[in-house]
Amino acid sequence: MSVDEKKEDGEQEAEAAVEETAAADDGAERDSNDESDSGWHKPKAAAAPHDPVPGLEAEVRSLRAALADSEQRANELEGRLRQVSTAWRQKSEEIENTKDRLARHAQVQEEIRRGEVVTTIFEPVENLNRSIEASSGLPLETLAGLRMVHAEFMTALNRLGLQEVSATGGPFNPNEHEAIATMPVTDKRMADAVVAVVSTGYRIGNRLIRPARVVIGAMAEEA
Repeated sequence: MSVDEKKEDGEQEAEAAVEETAAADDGAERDSNDESDSGWHKPKAAAAPHDPVPGLEAEVRSLRAALADSEQRANELEGRLRQVSTAWRQKSEEIENTKDRLARHAQVQEEIRRGEVVTTIFEPVENLNRSIEASSGLPLETLAGLRMVHAEFMTALNRLGLQEVSATGGPFNPNEHEAIATMPVTDKRMADAVVAVVSTGYRIGNRLIRPARVVIGAMAEEA
């Protein structure tokens, strides 16, 4: 085959290809027009899902896992804090109770010590008072001096905590009073009450040094 013949054949093939392409475009246009006229549209194929930012979904999952782990650790720390707070409060209460107990013990020991001192001094002071009351033949100046010394001793004992036991007019208390006699009374309010004090009683704190010697009332029998 000559060159001219080959050229002619190539031109014919090209023209045939152009005609086929044109025919296909005409067919597609007709189909499109037919679809528009009938109101029916061929559904489009769904777009394939894609990740707009590479690795974003994995990072979100990682952050969510880290947040859940942080919340769990926060809950654990909160529980531990409550335990520590409870233990600290209990220890504080124990310390306060121990301090109160030691303070009460120290107070009791102090009262015992002062009671021993007062008891040791009290009896000689009472002997001095008995001597003053029995010394009717001494000069007045001497008696006045002895009474002043006795009063100074009592002041010192009062500073150590010595207190008189209340008696006159009050109810009889066997823990503080010693009944040495009874006296008839007509007033019901004075029955079993202290109507007279023979000798004063003393105590220091809750410790009785000497009971008060008293006379108590007894209802008089009706004639």
